[in-house]
Amino acid sequence: MLVLTEYQMQACPMVELVFVPFFTSNMPASTSYELKCLVTRLGISCVIISTEPLSHRAYGLWALGLELDIIMDKPVTARQSAVTSFDEAYGIAQDYADLLRSYEDLQHRRTTCFLVNSHRRYHPGLSCSLEMIKEIQQKTGCPVTNIVTTHCDGQWRLPTEIVEQHYHTYNMGYGKVSHSGYHFLDCIYQFVKAGMSDDKRPDMAEVISSFVQPNGFLTQLNSGDYSRLFGAEKYAAVCKYSDEDLESIFAPFGEIDAAIQLTFYRKGEAVALAQANLQHNGFGRRDWLKPGVDLYKGNGRVRHEMHEIKSGPFQTIVIDSRQVHDKHDRPSPGDTTSSNGSEYEVRVFRNCGILGEDCPLQTFTLADLDRRSDADPPGLYSEGVKRAVLDEAVDFMEGTRDVGDLKSNLPDHSFPAHVMSAAYISHVRRKMGQNPVVPIKISYGPGAAMNASISI
Repeated sequence: MLVLTEYQMQACPMVELVFVPFFTSNMPASTSYELKCLVTRLGISCVIISTEPLSHRAYGLWALGLELDIIMDKPVTARQSAVTSFDEAYGIAQDYADLLRSYEDLQHRRTTCFLVNSHRRYHPGLSCSLEMIKEIQQKTGCPVTNIVTTHCDGQWRLPTEIVEQHYHTYNMGYGKVSHSGYHFLDCIYQFVKAGMSDDKRPDMAEVISSFVQPNGFLTQLNSGDYSRLFGAEKYAAVCKYSDEDLESIFAPFGEIDAAIQLTFYRKGEAVALAQANLQHNGFGRRDWLKPGVDLYKGNGRVRHEMHEIKSGPFQTIVIDSRQVHDKHDRPSPGDTTSSNGSEYEVRVFRNCGILGEDCPLQTFTLADLDRRSDADPPGLYSEGVKRAVLDEAVDFMEGTRDVGDLKSNLPDHSFPAHVMSAAYISHVRRKMGQNPVVPIKISYGPGAAMNASISI
């Protein structure tokens, strides 16, 4: 709190800071009243919800009750103990339903936006890929048939940090799927949706998941391994717990890595397969014992991301984004292997003979994507993409963009929110010795948005 106050005084002295107590499931009445008075006094019409995701539902319902426009960080919600409790895992889907119901009720009185900052929806690489998926569907009738999406944060946390850190925490009973993992469940949805036609769209999906939790990570690297890597005396100075203590402490902790298999069905037949490989544990640049102050991008984190999307025998799209260094500067335009070690490339393989095209392979760099989207985001490329949701919200509030044209409005998040819930349900069932396959029924709303419901 002191650090925030000092920063505010130095960087933005005209900004008013208001501190409220931490809460999760329900907003305290006193907090609701205090914030409502603030909204009235300052004439606020839009709020940004960027809090611990356990409280997203509470803040969202509060803001909807005041008929405010909303921008909210991903995921839509999270639940404490989602890896150990069926009720909490299923509660993720219920939270989405509560928010959607309240949002739809509000639309009868006032048209508002409820944008979820799943910012890859605004990335030129994704937009380019979706256009090509749609093009193949229109030319051949073939939908998306197979997806593999992989994301690794390259984030190495030592055992004591896993216990005590509250940034992208594991100690609340959720992890990678609720952290950055939501983006990639959403990407799968976007890819499938782009290739759908009315006569071939799926009516059901099945989800099955496997998680590596901190005790599995402790088996991969134990105290003896850390002592050999860093020196026994140095490691002992930062490690507060024995492996035996950690095994007990880690038992209810959230997932570090996750593998999620989705099977899409139409009229009982499997028509598409998708795999999401979501990892915190992978190549990184950390070689020190004590964590840095910036736990997001200042602690050796190196991101690797890949999507492979197949449209039958006609097209394969490979989106590949990899970093080598942990300083996260943007590559120079047109340089996909620049000296700062960041790469982003979209490769499109096509059956040019049957499509009547000349070339079986097209490659798009960041510079190509910038030109296609007329974009020139400053600094780190992904940071420019993240600001796009703010631009869209401003356009909507100024009346230059219709609610139906919003890229990431709440009603279009039903499927990824339910897949996230189903992934935790699958894990809980597996741990209990039950059937880990979780069915999701699919219907369709405006704009071909999938409306999902978990069959339990």
